[in-house]
Amino acid sequence: MKRLSVTLLAFLMVASTSVNATNAPTNNVQILNASQVSKLDVSGKWSGKRNQYSFDKKTFIESFQYEFDLKQEGDIVTGTSTIINANGEYADMKIEGVLIGNKLHFAEKEVKSAIRPDGKVWCFKSGELYFAKSGDNLKLVGATPSYMEVYNYPCSGGETDLVKVDNSNNTQVLANAGTVSATTEDKMTVNVFPNPFIQSASIYYNLTTDAKVNAEVYDISGKLVTNLFEGNQKAGSYNLNFDAKNTGSMSGIFIVKLQVNGEVFSSQLVQMR
Repeated sequence: MKRLSVTLLAFLMVASTSVNATNAPTNNVQILNASQVSKLDVSGKWSGKRNQYSFDKKTFIESFQYEFDLKQEGDIVTGTSTIINANGEYADMKIEGVLIGNKLHFAEKEVKSAIRPDGKVWCFKSGELYFAKSGDNLKLVGATPSYMEVYNYPCSGGETDLVKVDNSNNTQVLANAGTVSATTEDKMTVNVFPNPFIQSASIYYNLTTDAKVNAEVYDISGKLVTNLFEGNQKAGSYNLNFDAKNTGSMSGIFIVKLQVNGEVFSSQLVQMR
């Protein structure tokens, strides 16, 4: 059996059995806030499962053994991934990511080794995973869209639920999390359309009060790509245009980071090439 590391997998062809799908984050967890996440030690192994959506995203059609092996340096996260199906077929992949607010934004970028099931391919996964407390456990939970290796065309996607294997360095953070207000910090939604996009995308958000706003776009490695806006805005609805023509990004995975009066919101966008 191949050693687990971290990988997100998804097949372009689907299986027959299914169970009900749910929206991420999963139930019965306490989502940590940005202040709590900033104190976490993310490095190490995370083990759990990834449930793959049907193409209409109404059901799960397969569940995979799944693990991350991460290394954190400041806000930058690198590592490997492994995913294994019921037949022992697997993929090991390199991943990269960045911590923004209370989320880990990540993407797979290279297949290290794999056994590919007949007639199927392993898709690259990416996503915005929330850090969550479940009892004494530290978890990563959330939706993980998937894309073809070459052109970033969407695959069926799925949801991920991982537990940190050695959580000894985070015991005090989780103990204090029970006394500090923790929300998803998504009181304001950052929407991107179209997503995936080909060359440019519009970023939409709504301010309920006058605010100091800073809107930036990063690539998945954590490198600042462009500053879309910085200044004061009145309450109301806004949209900003992002053109990826001259970014030089090889992965095509970007993150819009929106700071509103110092509070951080983020959303991932994918360029098809």
